Amino acid sequence: MISALFYISFLTNLLVVVNRMRINSLAFLSWLILFFIYAGNIREGFSDLIHYRARYAVGKSSLYFSDHAYNFFADWFSHHSISFQVFLACIFLFSSACFYFVAKKLHCNYNLLILLLSLFYFFYTLEVLRFFLATSVALIAHYYLSQNHRFIFIGLMFIAFLFHGSIIYFLPFIIFYRQKNTSKMLWALVFISMVLIVTNLLVGNNSSYLTKIFELLGSEVTKSRVMYYTAKSTRLGFILYDSYYIFNLLISINLKKIAKTVSNAPQEVTNFINLVYQHSFFSTIFLPLIMFSTAFTRYLIFTVVLNFIAIAALQPFMQQSFIKLKSGLYIIFGVLGATCFWWYLRENVLYFYEALLPNLFN
Repeated sequence: MISALFYISFLTNLLVVVNRMRINSLAFLSWLILFFIYAGNIREGFSDLIHYRARYAVGKSSLYFSDHAYNFFADWFSHHSISFQVFLACIFLFSSACFYFVAKKLHCNYNLLILLLSLFYFFYTLEVLRFFLATSVALIAHYYLSQNHRFIFIGLMFIAFLFHGSIIYFLPFIIFYRQKNTSKMLWALVFISMVLIVTNLLVGNNSSYLTKIFELLGSEVTKSRVMYYTAKSTRLGFILYDSYYIFNLLISINLKKIAKTVSNAPQEVTNFINLVYQHSFFSTIFLPLIMFSTAFTRYLIFTVVLNFIAIAALQPFMQQSFIKLKSGLYIIFGVLGATCFWWYLRENVLYFYEALLPNLFN
């Protein structure tokens, strides 16, 4: 039942977007369907979800994770005999509230945003619960940074860090971000990333610079995490991830170009699109890391989500010009097609199809 409702809502939202409409009630119903899919998921094939469920059952998440905020909430829910499905529902509600906060601030087309996030992101997050919580808070942080509230950005990123420590690697973005003109330091970072990629290729992905850099931090936990991530080379498998990154980089470049020609878009929307543009280039630093381990793709996925929000924020202001609207439709269909194709290549199955099958509401 829930599977059929998902496909119906997905196609209906697509028709609404193509016909230049906005139906907020439909977007809410689609979100409600996603809520029941997320909360009702009982599949055990998601590798990390099995571990989350098992550790939640014994109420000892703090023994396995060093992320204090997640441990506090997970153990509190577990100790009060609240089912894991309810815990999943609460995670979804909290993260949805974060998304809604940003979407409302940016006047997003909710139908389009739900459509894009339904492609894979909400289902992918079933594997990365802590990172889902962290990126949801980080999303609000990046919105405030786009409006030049740097101290709020730092504070929210610290809160996000308590849910998942790895989110802290987005914090240096504040050094490179400029609200108006792109920083020369950002282009230098891109150049360094390209050099590291070439270095990795020349030495067969066995560079030791990554572990050397992280060893300077002195934390044994950090060292063990880095050794875990860099224990195996991805060989040429990184090409698939780099290709999707390049596709999304081109999308952010085109969004910025279109935003310059849209006169009726609010300043906060154009500011956010500029942030996404710069964040896409900043994320090149993760490309050489992906050559060590595909676990680093989570950082690129966050950039993709920023792109999704930027598309949904700009689309309502593109409808007064046929040329702009046509460009917008190309972007929307391009993102839909490329994302589905990429995830099919990556997982040999579409994430939403895999996640829909075992559900309490089917």
